[in-house]
Amino acid sequence: MNGMIVAAKMEWLKIRKAKSFIISIAAMCLLPLVCALFLVILLHPGSSANSILTQKAQIMGATDWTSYFGLLNEMMSVGGILIFGFITAWAFGREYSDRTAKDLFALPIPRGVIVWAKYLALMAWCLLLTVISLVVAVALGLIINPPGFSFAALLNGSGIFVISALLTILLITPVSFFASFGKGYLSPLGFIIFTILLGQLGEMLGIGAYCPWDMPAIYAGVAKDAVSATGYLLYILLVVLGAGATLVWWRYADQK
Repeated sequence: MNGMIVAAKMEWLKIRKAKSFIISIAAMCLLPLVCALFLVILLHPGSSANSILTQKAQIMGATDWTSYFGLLNEMMSVGGILIFGFITAWAFGREYSDRTAKDLFALPIPRGVIVWAKYLALMAWCLLLTVISLVVAVALGLIINPPGFSFAALLNGSGIFVISALLTILLITPVSFFASFGKGYLSPLGFIIFTILLGQLGEMLGIGAYCPWDMPAIYAGVAKDAVSATGYLLYILLVVLGAGATLVWWRYADQK
């Protein structure tokens, strides 16, 4: 247990000292900023001379708090997969790109502990980004002051956003495997793009309820597909297989 705590602290130190940490915060703040911009454009139609931007803002539909959180959840369903996936690719892939993986393998700590420590640090990172994004979204909403505000709407929208984000965060496990298997950044980044396209295709074909990458959007009510027990089962299976494959790779990949 002490080894896990020490390893997790070291992983968090790597994250906190990296430029990627600041970049990820800026990227996550961009989601509520875009939602707030669309809200302002709809509330004040003459505020934007850009007709294309005005047309994009129409996707929000209504201009109340419910629609505001709905758009925020929609942004998270894609942006979260990208941002959480990128930082996972960085956390695992950098060990190979920086040639520090062999040093980790030589440590007197079980390799599985190192992997779980990385997951714990990544969970903390992703949760911090989620909270920052939510705080920025609520602050901007209170400043813009769209109609329909109530503490019940605020709590409901915040709860859905956080749970949807948690569902998105757990999808990092297969990304960690591809970062380890590909020994760098390119394989996991390619996998992330593939999953986003797969999720969009699943929704277009009406089978999004069975696509694990559509589960956060379905829960948040963004996707039109109904919640499917089979879909959630496939989602859990993917998360478990991703973590298991990563653990196995780190344990046996360099063994002859």
